[in-house]
Amino acid sequence: MKLKLLFSLSLLFALVSANAYELNGDLNVKWTGFKTAKKVGVSGTFKDINLEIKKSDNFSEFLKSANVKINTLSFDSGLDVRNKSIVSTLFSLKSSEEISGAITEVNTENKTLTLKLTMNQVTKNISMTYDVNNGSIIAKGQIDVLDFNMSEPYAKFAKACFDLHEGKSYSEVHIAFTLPFKN
Repeated sequence: MKLKLLFSLSLLFALVSANAYELNGDLNVKWTGFKTAKKVGVSGTFKDINLEIKKSDNFSEFLKSANVKINTLSFDSGLDVRNKSIVSTLFSLKSSEEISGAITEVNTENKTLTLKLTMNQVTKNISMTYDVNNGSIIAKGQIDVLDFNMSEPYAKFAKACFDLHEGKSYSEVHIAFTLPFKN
């Protein structure tokens, strides 16, 4: 009898574990900033991203267990001169060297989530939409860097890029992440 119970419990645990959500690759974070009167997008990522996420049987709980820290000095736009310019202006404050984020709410019906984002010691709740595609969660939203007490660094950035941006830079930044998972 004890053997049957032990076998049944083992089988139940195996079935539950087989349906658990877990990370299956690296988190990718993408940003898109805008320049010129035509609002031309420039995209990139960060090279140094630290993600902690727990395996869970529940999709929402899996997402809400995610905590990320991004080293802003690892900013990568694909062009070294642009990287140096942005790091030395926009992320010039010691308090803006790290961006952290955590998912606090997930609405699976509407496919929305809330990202608690901290940058330059300012925390904001960012609404994002998400989709699940080919074993990845793809979420999109937008921020305004001025909401993160970055007026002075943003002004330095806009001034440094004035000619390249044809006199127009935008503080709005589209953000996205792709989180590969398996279950």
